[in-house]
Amino acid sequence: MEAQTKPVFVTGGTGLVGSHLIYTLISRGVNVRAIHRKSSNRGIINRLIEYYGGNESELLGLLEWVESDINDPLRLAAVMKGSELVYHCAAAVSFGNKDKNLVIENNVKGTANIVRACLENKVRKLCHVSSNAALGAYDGEQMVNEDHGWDEKGYRSPYGISKYLSEREVWKGISEGLNAVIVNPTLILGPGDWKRGSVSFFSKIDEGLMFHTSGTNGYVDVNDVVKAMILLTDSDISGERFILNSGNLDYGQFFSMIARSLNIRGPVIGVPGALSYPAILVAQLLELITGGRSALTKEIVKVAWSKITYDSSKITRLTGFSFTPVEKTVNSIAQIYLKEKGRLSN
Repeated sequence: MEAQTKPVFVTGGTGLVGSHLIYTLISRGVNVRAIHRKSSNRGIINRLIEYYGGNESELLGLLEWVESDINDPLRLAAVMKGSELVYHCAAAVSFGNKDKNLVIENNVKGTANIVRACLENKVRKLCHVSSNAALGAYDGEQMVNEDHGWDEKGYRSPYGISKYLSEREVWKGISEGLNAVIVNPTLILGPGDWKRGSVSFFSKIDEGLMFHTSGTNGYVDVNDVVKAMILLTDSDISGERFILNSGNLDYGQFFSMIARSLNIRGPVIGVPGALSYPAILVAQLLELITGGRSALTKEIVKVAWSKITYDSSKITRLTGFSFTPVEKTVNSIAQIYLKEKGRLSN
């Protein structure tokens, strides 16, 4: 990371990627200005310091929290003033159709506001965190790379649509002279809220989950995502996107890996793809009956049985970047999980 006298600007600082980015930057002595909403849990940074180490008072002294929102363009441009590097990590995440308009409006308009604020403030570079969902890959596609095009055929999740359209806003900014890079992480693994996101697999398996689906996905360590973001932002590379993926595993392999790291028996019952369609109907029926949001959404069911692999060789070829093996990441997260649960043997 280049020496920074001006604060680095971060959105989504209380999320998995954003919080780890902030921790890494302040650990390197970089001043950070991060925006947050009133309801956000800013204590996540203290938690990461506890996980990974560091002098809390010294590290937090490098971090400035500013209350703002990516959907308040005037305020956003004002609080970004003075920053040369911007990391846009904020995004609403939901795979339910009931949240479709909210997710798309928040993510796309928010990214458009970020791009405009960057251009207005003449920032040196923007790093936009997208997703593999923005690539538009279909079930059965293998070694999907950055050149994969989006089309309108078939079902697309609200989140995937929002990330694709958000990328378009960044590309528009690039066409207007914005220096920017885009990263497309696969399923991001890292410690945090054990009941939400990808890390909830640890608590679910620990609680006795016995089933796994037949799908395949890519996985990447959150610390690798952060390191790649910083590397690309500090580089001369611009106007490019990069898939960030450590390895491709089917869910049976992945769940077994987690179980081994926790020293427990893992899910042993494979659920065939033939049951995916009934599962979709059950999810839709639950939403109709309850009038609410079923945890089992159409998109989640599709992902659970989809067999897609991803190729991240581009960033390695252009920068020499290497990824942490998935099993090493899983073992590291398990150590933190077991320590929090008071079950880590010395």
